Amino acid sequence: MKVIKSNFKINEVTVKIESLDDLWYLSQIIVPGTIIKGKTFRKVSVNEKESDRKHVFIELISEKIEFKEFADILKILGKIEASSDERVQKGEHHSFNLSINDEITILKEWSSIDKEYLNKSKGSDANLMLVAADYGDAMMAYYHNYSIEYSATLSEELGGKKELESYEKNKSGFVKTLLSGINEIAKNRKIKAVLMGATMSLIDALKSSIKDYDYIKKISYFSKINYSNKNGIKELINSGEAEKILEKTQYYSQQKTVASLLELISKNKKSAYAYNHVKKAVNKGAVEHLILTTQFIKKSRENSTFKEADALIKEASKIGAELSIIDSNSDIGEQIDNLSGIAAILRYDFD
Repeated sequence: MKVIKSNFKINEVTVKIESLDDLWYLSQIIVPGTIIKGKTFRKVSVNEKESDRKHVFIELISEKIEFKEFADILKILGKIEASSDERVQKGEHHSFNLSINDEITILKEWSSIDKEYLNKSKGSDANLMLVAADYGDAMMAYYHNYSIEYSATLSEELGGKKELESYEKNKSGFVKTLLSGINEIAKNRKIKAVLMGATMSLIDALKSSIKDYDYIKKISYFSKINYSNKNGIKELINSGEAEKILEKTQYYSQQKTVASLLELISKNKKSAYAYNHVKKAVNKGAVEHLILTTQFIKKSRENSTFKEADALIKEASKIGAELSIIDSNSDIGEQIDNLSGIAAILRYDFD
């Protein structure tokens, strides 16, 4: 996400959305009560019988935020506070449908958490496609900087192996259908790399045919796996080939951090979880890495403890602690939420 201008003295930041990951970051920054300013389409009256959709500059007080991941849209619903067209009245309801290349100005009280999201989003775009396949079945997923988005599946009946000629023909057709679908999706979403996991025989077939597909032929990598479902996607992520590509992404780093935390907890060493224990560790200056989830942040907003949580993050920052905010909808987010949504890796144990 490109920050065009920022002035935290007046709590105003203007950004340009550059990737699909940016929509997720904005979905965490924008909360009910946040003011959004930007250009949008609005139906306005031309005369008593006709109306037309016009470009209008609107200032909106957010009431509801909907992140439509599969539609690649962030929808902000709320009431109009001001507009550039007198026909668009204050108090009317409207929605911003934000997508790539849109520019908006955000006006709110910026917390440490909000600023962390903003910083993490700068130049942030994993934009990787994962495919786990076997003959007749495949699952596709997207590897974001905040989570893994499980997407489309492909399933085709290949017929019995007794009808060898028909079976081989169907296998060949499946390879073409799979690569054609991957190529089209990757092109539309401007995917940077495609990681395909499959059995060795299918990998050989994919490698042999991929030269015919313009977009993915130079950005595809292959790894042997055993499954063609979510387990296959996870297996692919843990493969050596994937690690070379994923190691610099934020979510991969978060996975490693959570794995380290859970190992330390299992050994009852250099770890803390639950708010009071983590707070004590921060006050002792013992926290090396502070970890919290989006669900923890959401609950703190709901029960009016957000300022307290934000103050804890500021204290952790003062002692040089690293911060990870993990999407609760991800596998690792669920693991941290099972630990109350907040945890820490410590520099040393203390009583």
